[in-house]
Amino acid sequence: MFPKKFSNQNIRIFKGHIYTYTNYKDSVYGEKHIRMNGEDYRLWDPKRSKLSAAIFNGFSGTPILEDSETLYLGASFGTTVSHISDISPEGKIFAVEFSPEPFAGLMKLAENRKNIYPVLSNARNPEAYSFFLERDPEIIYQDISQRDQLDILFNNLDCFEHWQYSLFILKATSVDSSKKPSEVLNQVTAKIKSRGGIHIISVTDISNYHKGHYLLFLENSR
Repeated sequence: MFPKKFSNQNIRIFKGHIYTYTNYKDSVYGEKHIRMNGEDYRLWDPKRSKLSAAIFNGFSGTPILEDSETLYLGASFGTTVSHISDISPEGKIFAVEFSPEPFAGLMKLAENRKNIYPVLSNARNPEAYSFFLERDPEIIYQDISQRDQLDILFNNLDCFEHWQYSLFILKATSVDSSKKPSEVLNQVTAKIKSRGGIHIISVTDISNYHKGHYLLFLENSR
């Protein structure tokens, strides 16, 4: 169920697939390129990107605009980062990754894309990389499959207190594999609400593409 429209015009739906407008010819993870109306677009695979999966499932509130400053936590090899780079060509993406091997992939990606800034650091300690950012990011995107993933998010929201929106990928089985994902979701949303200063705009179930995963769209309400 695709949304009817997007806040970012660099996202397109064509014949049942999602594409991002791009200025780059090379594929990042083997994705197909097509040309529409004299412009180049990259296929955004929902099986490879949780943000794409959320869009396939009706999420239309993507707050990332053409000039947004985004802090991406858990960037891995840069699959989703590359598409955010497409849809935010005038912005900046600070891509935080802790593991050396995927970070090497991020470095290679950043060689050709001037709006990606790889940061080799542990997302649990935002003070260690906060100096890379000239100002607090407008968007904080997190995709980290750890038991303490919510605490990691809170640490970053506190450090960059003027954030506007957050896209939080919850992997329920990483938090507690003994419970149903829906039960973990309820616990996590309750913790977010009780903390104050954070408004949950929407929750999108993406388990049809990524088992036990949800995308929580959050807004700073301080």
